[in-house]
Amino acid sequence: MADVNATKYGKVGSTLVSSWTTARQTGNFANNQETGANVTSLLAQRTSRNGINYRVTRSFLAFDLSAYEGQTIIDLTLTFRQTSSTVAGGMVISILKSTAQGSGSTFSDLTTSDFYSTVDFSTVYANWIPFMSSINSNNVQALNAAAMVDASSGSLRLALVQTQNDKNDLQPSSDQTKNGNWDLDTSGDGFIPFLTFTAVDWGEKVNSVPVTTIEKVNGVPRSTIDSINIYDLPSGGDVYVFKIYSIPNPPNNTSFGAYTNVIPGNLALGDTLYLNSGLTTVAGNISAALAGIDAWSNGSPYCSANSTLITTNSSGVITAFTCLTNDQ
Repeated sequence: MADVNATKYGKVGSTLVSSWTTARQTGNFANNQETGANVTSLLAQRTSRNGINYRVTRSFLAFDLSAYEGQTIIDLTLTFRQTSSTVAGGMVISILKSTAQGSGSTFSDLTTSDFYSTVDFSTVYANWIPFMSSINSNNVQALNAAAMVDASSGSLRLALVQTQNDKNDLQPSSDQTKNGNWDLDTSGDGFIPFLTFTAVDWGEKVNSVPVTTIEKVNGVPRSTIDSINIYDLPSGGDVYVFKIYSIPNPPNNTSFGAYTNVIPGNLALGDTLYLNSGLTTVAGNISAALAGIDAWSNGSPYCSANSTLITTNSSGVITAFTCLTNDQ
């Protein structure tokens, strides 16, 4: 499994103002990459000390996942360090999709303009009901399929907000201070919020079963598998991949992945090989290269106990199977 710290993190908030709508929609300050041991990161407050006034604070996180772009992200969680200064009894929070903090692998610092318009209040990223407690401890939140799909794009941006009033746009009817505090002091018990996940390049399904619902493949725990030789075509149906090696002395020589919508052990003359899982770029003009197919590890239907060499024409169509001899 991988752990990735937030590249950019911070909060944007409003100052005390008499209008709930203004407090919720107009940011007045932005703090970036704070390092305190007790940072108020989420807030929905009403006070009547000098007339009735409101203010709101939200936290934003941006994660660079470019190293995993295009892979399937599973078992995704968010971890942050909550503190005992969180409102007594704790509070329900929402983890939402955000477009704040720019884009790319480095992102940008928060500004007050990120406060409201960048939060997608209709796209929830958390499973179950996220909760912050008033204790000094790690808070681990499981993120849902929507978050995993977006994470596979190469980045993930989140907004964390208080749920009852802020997320639901419910104006507080009495005085309250619903705050959630984080420990961001990396010199002590605190840390930068981080994601934990497994990234796999199996495609979206294995034998038509969604990857996210699989616990094991052939008895092997999903989280320990780096790759598997089956993909799922967007239009439906399976596509398989196996290695093609140059000779002599494979597998130490040059190799590449050959893709096909035929089970590799059933390949026949006239079947087509490709260079990508979308089956759009043909593997043309392969000349007697070794097929690294597990089903043929002790030979093939064409070569008895010997390894099989494959040749294709310019259209990627298999034109010959020949047998690897001892002098090759």
